[in-house]
Amino acid sequence: MGQRPLRPLVGILSSWREPGEIPLPLHATAATYVAAVRSFAGAETVLIPGSEDPDQANSLLPRLDGIVLTGGAANIQPHLFGQEEEPESGVRDPGRDATAIALTRAALEGGVPLLGICRGIQEVNVALGGSLHQHLKDVPGRFDHRRPRDKPFEEQIVPRHDISILPGGMLHELAGTTETRINSLHGQGIDRLGAGLQVEATAPDGTVEAVTLPGALGWMLAVQWHAEVQPDNYALHASIFRSFGTACAAFLERRQG
Repeated sequence: MGQRPLRPLVGILSSWREPGEIPLPLHATAATYVAAVRSFAGAETVLIPGSEDPDQANSLLPRLDGIVLTGGAANIQPHLFGQEEEPESGVRDPGRDATAIALTRAALEGGVPLLGICRGIQEVNVALGGSLHQHLKDVPGRFDHRRPRDKPFEEQIVPRHDISILPGGMLHELAGTTETRINSLHGQGIDRLGAGLQVEATAPDGTVEAVTLPGALGWMLAVQWHAEVQPDNYALHASIFRSFGTACAAFLERRQG
């Protein structure tokens, strides 16, 4: 029998969680990210815990063929984008912040495929010098993008509003349309755009829903909604992960060569 082809290895960033019955630090990520990467991107996965050690990103990156910046409950520390802490901002995850920003910058410098989802698009923006609205619902003209917690979880993750997609952009190529409907589970959003980023999609209230980096050395797309949710039911979600997987496979081939 021939040797099984080597699959790309994708690092999936995890988040700190409060200890449960066992009082130990815990890092976790939703299984939906792992399933989407394995089934639709055709890659193996490894979870990356957040760490404030600046050397972690540099030590991990040479082993990876792609990175997924996941969603997360904690908001990015506002001092990282030049703002003071606003009230009711919830928990923080400094280790995740440090790891995400370092990995983003290193991946872009090295041409490693990078997919950002929900918190991930915000991390990409901050890593490139952009800023965030800490409470999007309080910004004049914007609506509340947070998930409706009073409804069953299955109803919280269904598409809730439309987006307009930039004609001719990466997302347009993946979606095959200039309009589609997406889920919405975030409280923060992009304010000032990071250096070099191009807006690929916006919500009806002007909120940035997707960005790319034209001229990047590698594949890069970040979206504000949860594209890992049910890619078998939503064609755009599947298309995003397949395109990411193709880029990861090509990176692996170049790295081996």
